[in-house]
Amino acid sequence: MSAAFGPERWAIELTHVLNAVFGPEHFPIRVADLAREYSAQRFPDDPVVRVAGDDLPGFEGALYRAKGGRKGWGIIYNDAITSRGRINFTLAHELGHYLLHRHDHPQGFTCGDRDMTGWDSEYARLEQQANVFAANLLMPRDDFARQIPADARIDLDMIRHCADRYQVSLIAAALRWISHTSRRAILVVSRDGFILWRAPATPP
Repeated sequence: MSAAFGPERWAIELTHVLNAVFGPEHFPIRVADLAREYSAQRFPDDPVVRVAGDDLPGFEGALYRAKGGRKGWGIIYNDAITSRGRINFTLAHELGHYLLHRHDHPQGFTCGDRDMTGWDSEYARLEQQANVFAANLLMPRDDFARQIPADARIDLDMIRHCADRYQVSLIAAALRWISHTSRRAILVVSRDGFILWRAPATPP
């Protein structure tokens, strides 16, 4: 049955586990520990055996199969990244690839910054699924709604509170709010006066 889980369903599954073990106040999530311990119990013949930083020029993170005939998988992030929020989201993103895509892509994934924010890459659909999983795991909808109600008038301090609570970047927290708000809103990311991308809210 779990093989048919989508990204949101997998995130809910792991949230139930975390709630059962640690209670509802289990934030921020220790993704590295979760990846190793959950996979060892759920998939003992195909677990995540390594989570670490490494030299990954041009990439944010990667999921790779263990070498030398050994069983299991490794999740790595670019150790040049200094933002704890970016590292945390990258680890959750790669865990999403492990849960969702490892059977169809047995050689794994390398994920760049462009893959994380744009949808015109070769792996567009898979990258989006991994992002959806990561957002739902790190910032569960019910807990996020307790921090910022859907109809709340937003300010930067509220977004910053969520970024700190879940140990994610401000952009990740803002994107989560955009997906959750019942208000008309749009998130615009720009650099040097040029719009890089935008994400509109889709209130009911």
